[in-house]
Amino acid sequence: MRTFFLTPEQYGQMKQRYGRFNEPWSPDEVAELRQMAADNLPRSEMATQLGRSPNAVRMKLQALGLYVSKPSARPWTEQDEETLLSMYRAGATFAEMAELFGRSERAIVTRLVLLRAGLEPGTASGEESAAPEREDPDNGLSS
Repeated sequence: MRTFFLTPEQYGQMKQRYGRFNEPWSPDEVAELRQMAADNLPRSEMATQLGRSPNAVRMKLQALGLYVSKPSARPWTEQDEETLLSMYRAGATFAEMAELFGRSERAIVTRLVLLRAGLEPGTASGEESAAPEREDPDNGLSS
C-alpha cells in the first residue's frame, strides 16, 4: 500500500501555492463555494478565489453533494459507436472525434480499443461485438 506524506519542503510549496492548503473549511468558505457552484464557475477558478487546490475544491463539492461529473461520464449509445467507427474508418483525427462527441481524445481511443477487442466496457467476456472490422486495423491504435 502506498502512503502519501509531504516533506516539509513540499508542504511549504503547497502552502505557498494554495494559501489555505490543509486548513479546515469555514462556514463562509462553504457558502461561497456553494454560490460559485450555483454560478457554474470552473473548479480552477473556484480554487484560485478560495486559495485552495482544485482537488480540494472537487473533494469538498463531492462532500456537499454538488460535484457534477464531466459529460464524458455519460454512456455510449449504439448510434454513438456506429458514428465513431464510421469517422475512424473515414480517417477523422482523434481530436475531430473528441470535439464531435464532447469527450476527451483519451476517451475516444479507449472506446475504439474496446470496440476493436469486441468487448463491452465492464465485461470480461470475449463475445464478438456487432461492430464490423475496420479496413486498417492498426491505424495508430497498436503499440
